[in-house]
Amino acid sequence: MSIDALDPIACGPIQSSRLRRVVTDFAIGVLGAGLMLMAYGSIAATAGVPGNDSYYHLKLAEMLPNVGLVSEFPWLRFAYFTDQGQSFVSHHYGFHVLLAPFVGVSRWITGETFAGGRWAIAGCFGLILIVFARLIRHHGAGGFSLWLPLFALLPFQFFTRHAFIRAIAPSLAFMLLLLLALFHRRAKTAALVIVLYIQLYMGGVLYAPLIVVAYFSAELFTRTNDRKGLIRITAWSIVGWLVGILTHPYRHGMIEFLRLQVFGSGLSPDIPVGKEWKPYADVWWFVQMSGVLIAVWLIAVIGRLRHGARLTGPELCLLLLNVAFGVLTAKARRFIEYWPMFCLLSAAYLASPWLADCGRWLAERISPRRLRRTGLLAGLAATAIIVTLSPMWQEIRNSSRCDYDLPAIRGAMNFLQEHSAPGDVVFTDDWDIFPLFFYFNSHNHYIVGLDPKFTHARDPELWERYVKISRGQTPADLTVESQSKTGPPEHKRIHVELSDIRDHFGAKWVVTDRDHAALAKQLAVAGNFAELVYPAPRYEDAKDRPYLVFRIAPR
Repeated sequence: MSIDALDPIACGPIQSSRLRRVVTDFAIGVLGAGLMLMAYGSIAATAGVPGNDSYYHLKLAEMLPNVGLVSEFPWLRFAYFTDQGQSFVSHHYGFHVLLAPFVGVSRWITGETFAGGRWAIAGCFGLILIVFARLIRHHGAGGFSLWLPLFALLPFQFFTRHAFIRAIAPSLAFMLLLLLALFHRRAKTAALVIVLYIQLYMGGVLYAPLIVVAYFSAELFTRTNDRKGLIRITAWSIVGWLVGILTHPYRHGMIEFLRLQVFGSGLSPDIPVGKEWKPYADVWWFVQMSGVLIAVWLIAVIGRLRHGARLTGPELCLLLLNVAFGVLTAKARRFIEYWPMFCLLSAAYLASPWLADCGRWLAERISPRRLRRTGLLAGLAATAIIVTLSPMWQEIRNSSRCDYDLPAIRGAMNFLQEHSAPGDVVFTDDWDIFPLFFYFNSHNHYIVGLDPKFTHARDPELWERYVKISRGQTPADLTVESQSKTGPPEHKRIHVELSDIRDHFGAKWVVTDRDHAALAKQLAVAGNFAELVYPAPRYEDAKDRPYLVFRIAPR
């Protein structure tokens, strides 16, 4: 008897009816959703959400019923998603479709969309836990109650990144669903999962093949007896991948966008980018954050080496994925959103033979019914203690809160909407503030946002002008390097002035915050060029306020 059979949540077809499995999955899903809601801490309707891009996704999801899928994105005047023209590429359109009903109901009930975003992510996190439990059950890797506390002890940044209103949680859920379909050798289901995954999130174009290749390689290496079945499921996966790409509404700009996003901004950037694409600078801090997970995996490896059983295809597949995402995490910290799950699953699968031995040993000494109850109570109690009392989960709750002064942003954006014409361009002092301004004010247009490379890749000169101006470092002379498609890099000498805000960016308004006081001071003394209009007409009276709005004089 395996320890899997002794756990009330790890019910196979012999131990329970289909109804019981459905009820069990529902209970696990509620538990997963509850964990994410615990991560948010405050669930007040006006509490906001963590991260910057969260507000962009909430806004597009709310706009979706009225504007549909946009082919251009006028709200960002100098962000280019393809090499030529103004075509917009949304690599999250399916995620916005998923969010739309949640934010609609939330707006209707609470007057804000924030709660709807949290509901959607909590639901996706519940799905992650359901599929995680099914993968554990499929391989007989011990009862789910055994692994639940270890799941709650995954690195805290795993939870804080999943708390963002982004496609992170549903993306991981689809990865796990694909693994489940592959391990069960359900070829058509795997193809359907890949199609839906690519529609949900364009990153599926890259992640789905990675998982299929790892599975194919592992099965081939472990000398599976069902070569015909392996070829069939691989062929169906390729069909699903092709169908997902060919039916994607933004397929025409897909290759250019992925090349820019993954390499130009992600793995090999040539300009400063968001810190999520940077590696962890303090290796010891990372090891401390991931210590429990690393220790569990090492114990599983040592136990497996001692047991001596040959690796199965699924076990080797998860080992390969653990290594692949571990390397990616070492390159860019954003992959902490995926690697811990594959590492924990790899540990569970590697440990399955000696866990089965433990199960047989326990079954000889303790009645199965008593063991089931004890295991369930112990797992739930340990998880409750971890989530409510551990310093790590307090850090998760602190890090999953909104860091912005939303009433102050709303006040500045309301002023702009009331005093500006539709489509007036607003110069922002940083590229990453765009999602919040866009959320509260789609009446105006902005200049750069979402990612620095969306501007720099097309127009390096304009980007360098923006950097100097936003830092309050004008006037300035600098040399700009741009890549030539036919020869070596080209160099151009340019002169940057504060007036470029109007002359090169076409902006009629500027918004600054406390972190960009140098720019605000330059604007405040440029009396013939800029006028402080919010929140007070005198700079000395307003300089300590969170956001200042300047009106730019026409030529």
